[in-house]
Amino acid sequence: MLLRIFSETYRFSRNIAFRYYSANPIKTVKVQVRQGVVVGREERLPNGEPYNVFQGIPYALPPLGNLRFQPPVPLEKFETPELDCTKMRECSWQRDRQTKKLVGTEDCLHLNIYGPVKPTIQILPVMVWIHGGGFSYGHGQEFLPLSLMMEDIIVVSINYRLGVLGFGCLPEAGIWGNAGLKDQRQALRWVQENIVCFNGDPGNITLIGQGAGGVCVSLHTLGCHANKLFHKAIMQSGTANQEWAFQRSPQEKMYRLNKLFGCASNDPRKMPSPIEAPTEAILSKTNSLLLPDERRRSIQFPLGPVLEDSNSPDPIVSTPVLDRMCEENAISMPTIMGYNSAEGISLIGSWLEELDKVDKDLERFLPRNIPLPFDHPQMKELTHKLRKAYFGGGRVTHENIQGLADILADYIYISGIKLATKMHATHQPNAPLYAYRFHYTGERDVFRITTKFEHLKGACHGDELFYIFQTFDDDVSIFDPADIKIIKQICAMWANFARHGDPTPKDSDITKELGFRWTPVRKPIGDDSGQDYLNIDYQSEMIQDPDKARADFWFDIYNEYAPRDYSILNKCD
Repeated sequence: MLLRIFSETYRFSRNIAFRYYSANPIKTVKVQVRQGVVVGREERLPNGEPYNVFQGIPYALPPLGNLRFQPPVPLEKFETPELDCTKMRECSWQRDRQTKKLVGTEDCLHLNIYGPVKPTIQILPVMVWIHGGGFSYGHGQEFLPLSLMMEDIIVVSINYRLGVLGFGCLPEAGIWGNAGLKDQRQALRWVQENIVCFNGDPGNITLIGQGAGGVCVSLHTLGCHANKLFHKAIMQSGTANQEWAFQRSPQEKMYRLNKLFGCASNDPRKMPSPIEAPTEAILSKTNSLLLPDERRRSIQFPLGPVLEDSNSPDPIVSTPVLDRMCEENAISMPTIMGYNSAEGISLIGSWLEELDKVDKDLERFLPRNIPLPFDHPQMKELTHKLRKAYFGGGRVTHENIQGLADILADYIYISGIKLATKMHATHQPNAPLYAYRFHYTGERDVFRITTKFEHLKGACHGDELFYIFQTFDDDVSIFDPADIKIIKQICAMWANFARHGDPTPKDSDITKELGFRWTPVRKPIGDDSGQDYLNIDYQSEMIQDPDKARADFWFDIYNEYAPRDYSILNKCD
């Protein structure tokens, strides 16, 4: 559902005169970067102040031909002396979630830069945005960062390869995986090299992502390029320890893809090279790669990151994720990490007609990374506890659909994020972590409203995005006052974090408005969990252990059965 709306926004923004882009004749702006001259345009923020936008700047060679599936190759020089960056470029190849038509291009490695224009030259903090979409959908042109620019932040959004082209993995055929992650890393290298030309501070870059984008940010923080290419991190509804963060059975899926092309052999020397397959053919068969057990467990997308083979010539994920997350002082940068209180609302729709099937198989929502076989007697006992925790021991029906929303939220998102928060607080004492729970519901709850589950309490997956960014058809002048308040508060905190590494500095305007400071989580000691969260709502407040009863259910499981590492488990499954 979330991605369907994104595709509508994309088509809409491609075909209309943008509210903030076309009110006046085009005023072009030229900036010299290492690769040549980029030509952008000056526009106006809702407060009347100017900003510059540069769209579709290539940060690598087009990943075509022999470069398909390979790490991105840096672009040394533009094809023309002055590169027109006044118009939106195509997104990465993907299937439109509503029309089912193919959109985009393989020549997708571009980024967009949005920067406020100041009366005097000022070097400003930079945010680099990685979009979500299950590693299969989405693009960097979904949103306008108007409110962040009004907080004097430069925002860079990027496109990267998606689906099979971005996350296909078959080492024996020279396809090492994680091409999409490596695209992101190359974009960060380009930003590090050139952002000063746009008055951005290359020494103060915050990497921010949501959903699958949050998983990507999490993985980047564990990489050797952390603290070199970026210096702070914001992960919204996505961390690297979650089940769906790593592709399950990646090699099996690539062999299956080749069989769908008519090749029965598993010998890479005899297989038709995926390098030669038409993009349309690859995309037409991608959904069939989803494993039956993934569908059973509400995992919606078949591709994603992998733990790379030891022979990979340019690895970006080379160490098991839990090893890195539990390695003392492996992370040293300030971090924001959090979730929306009702993430599961976005997933309920696909189960409404199959509640009996869900009721007979609640075991599908037990984590796969506990070291018990599916037919172990203890699995039945855990299923009984799960039914009691979420449905009061009763059946799954339309009357207790809130329980299904909660279990989907916890199984897919929240339990992993809470575990990541706890591990960070325990093992990364030199990296302050600011945890949040987004609970606000307002007029900009695009996904919650569209799912037609407005009667369920809490904030749906993705809805916080519309309180950080704007869409191309937004009219800020008619926003609800309560929404405007939340937008200003969140963007002030995110901007302070990007600027100072602290979302609520002492004596700052937002700290005075809130009446308190957002404090980082603390290392658990005895009965003190140290899990202090900012609950973002009409009246935001600091709370300890939000959704504690539900979280305890999952922590109790992992206290009894030490979780296995999905980066290893999914690779070998």
